[in-house]
Amino acid sequence: MSKKENFFKGFVRENPVFVFLLGMCPALGVSSTVEAALGMGILVIFVLALSNAAISLMKNLIPDDVRIPAYIVIIASFVTRVEMLTNAYAPELAVSLGVFIPLIVVNCIIFGRAESFA
Repeated sequence: MSKKENFFKGFVRENPVFVFLLGMCPALGVSSTVEAALGMGILVIFVLALSNAAISLMKNLIPDDVRIPAYIVIIASFVTRVEMLTNAYAPELAVSLGVFIPLIVVNCIIFGRAESFA
């Protein structure tokens, strides 16, 4: 499989937002302006990358019995940090995103990706 085919496979055909309609609430909720949609996309990618890195580093230390709650705590801590940074450095974006920033915690995309990457 070529790099181009692999990219489009992961970006379009196997993209959870497009295929499974997961995470549509935040995606639709902030799509009223380009700035809000772009801001939410950047925040989700930031949380996704950092939480997956942290989970990957700690996956062997977390017992199987508490794996899911531990993942949720890790993701929630990154979302809280992102929300605080957004409120401090981009207050207009924080106001436009509103409640959708905390909804990243329960977003199935991040939780599903965290489990699959770990």
